[in-house]
Amino acid sequence: MYEQDPQVWGIILAGGEGKRLQSFIHSQYGTEAPKQFCTFTGTRSMLRHTIDRAEMLIQPEQPLTVVGKDQLCYAGDQLADRPTGTVIVQPFNRETGPAILYSLLHVYRRDTEATVCLFPSDHFVLDEQKFMEHIQFSCESVSANPKSFILLGADPQQFGGGYGWIVVDEQIVDNDAKRVYSVSRFVEKPDAFTAYQLHHKGILWNTMIIIGKAKTLLALFKTYTPTLYEPFWGIRDDLGSSREAQIIEKIFSRSSPMNFSYSILASNPVGLRTVRLKVAYWNDWGDADRIRSDIQRFCTVTVTPAVPLPYVKISEATELEHREMKM
Repeated sequence: MYEQDPQVWGIILAGGEGKRLQSFIHSQYGTEAPKQFCTFTGTRSMLRHTIDRAEMLIQPEQPLTVVGKDQLCYAGDQLADRPTGTVIVQPFNRETGPAILYSLLHVYRRDTEATVCLFPSDHFVLDEQKFMEHIQFSCESVSANPKSFILLGADPQQFGGGYGWIVVDEQIVDNDAKRVYSVSRFVEKPDAFTAYQLHHKGILWNTMIIIGKAKTLLALFKTYTPTLYEPFWGIRDDLGSSREAQIIEKIFSRSSPMNFSYSILASNPVGLRTVRLKVAYWNDWGDADRIRSDIQRFCTVTVTPAVPLPYVKISEATELEHREMKM
């Protein structure tokens, strides 16, 4: 369907603990598994949906999945078929910053000119083909403007807290339904009144799906979070060696938690752009109400319990999932 560019890589964030949803998942489905390892619809977990979606554009050896060491009991079966070197294990959860930086260095070590697509693994997407067309368009835009990086923005579907917001500025590129805008400011998870005002004005939701050159994204860490960047950069030559696990455990143990959105995006870095997602439905399944709402709206059948399941090939799942989804 797509021409896979060998310089396009993926980073799939699957190391979140999902504490906000623990009680919901436990009470409804009887498992302690974080949401990304659960199967809410169809026959695949949210993580496997994300991996399969990424591979529509990216070669199978080039999406890297970062998971927590203490999550391997849930992730092991789901990642058992992944190519060697594509599963990155973080020893501790230090939020999104260290997980992204650690994975970026793995990509950069293998391809210094790589374009990287960052995918959180807890997103619900309909019309994946249209969605990935926006990712492909973003990759092409970054290749033409390598000092820029793109944050995918979605039209808000309803008022709700817990989202980041992108206030767009001038339009830079117009290509049919795909438009690139400069960013006026970034608002990370504002209070309810501010979120209401932003929604009323049609400001975009931040999907936290980021596309940029690996070296450009690394430069952001160097500029905005140097105390985090320097120790990670210092061990880049040890990545892939027998010493990596021991060294990275020390680095993570000494690192403070750092949220990429708060620490970097909220500073509105030079080069930040946004592409508006207009023709595919997207939502961040960050709380129980969003999950219930989307399942009620789009899914006529759900598979229960929502427990980690072994990977089922796309061909085996497609017919069932097509029956479940209704636009």
